[in-house]
Amino acid sequence: MIPKTLHLVSIAFWLICGGCRQNTAVLSAGAHNAPATAEFSQQDAQSKPLAGEKKNPGENQDESTVIAYYFHRTIRCVACITVEVTAAAVIENSFERQIADGRLMWMRINLDDRDGNEYEEQFDISGSSLVIAKAGNGNQLRHKTLTKVWELLSKPQALSEYIEGEIKEYLNQ
Repeated sequence: MIPKTLHLVSIAFWLICGGCRQNTAVLSAGAHNAPATAEFSQQDAQSKPLAGEKKNPGENQDESTVIAYYFHRTIRCVACITVEVTAAAVIENSFERQIADGRLMWMRINLDDRDGNEYEEQFDISGSSLVIAKAGNGNQLRHKTLTKVWELLSKPQALSEYIEGEIKEYLNQ
C-alpha cells in the first residue's frame, strides 16, 4: 500500500508544482519529469546567454527575424532543462552567422515573471515550450511550438537535428 501512496503523492506534487509540462504523455513515455535536484540545479544547468539573446525581438526591423523562444516556469524538471540546454547548444553551434547578422535570436522567458501571461496568451502555451517564431516590422508573422522535443528527449542526436531543422525551415521562409 505504501508504494501506491508514494506514487499518488508524486503525481500530486508534479501537478501542483510542475508548471513544466501539461502533457502527461511524457510521463507515460518514461521521460524523467521529477523536479530538478541539487546535483542538477536549475541555475547550474541553464544555458549561457548567447550573442543573439535580446529583450524585444522584431521591434523596428525592416527585415524579418526568427526568434527561438524557450518558455519555462520557475520550478523546472530535468527534462525541461535538457530541452533548453540542447536548444541553446544547437543555436550557438549551428547558427553563429545568423545570430551575428541578426536573422536569429534566442530568448529564454520565465512564464511566472510579470509579463509571462502575455506570452502564454500570444503563443497559446501553459508550460515549458520551445517555440520558433518569425517577426518583422514590429509584428509577429507566425510561430510554431516544437512539441516533438518531448518525444525526443531520450534521443539527443535526433532532438538536436529536429530543433536545427525547424529553425532552418523558418530561416529559409
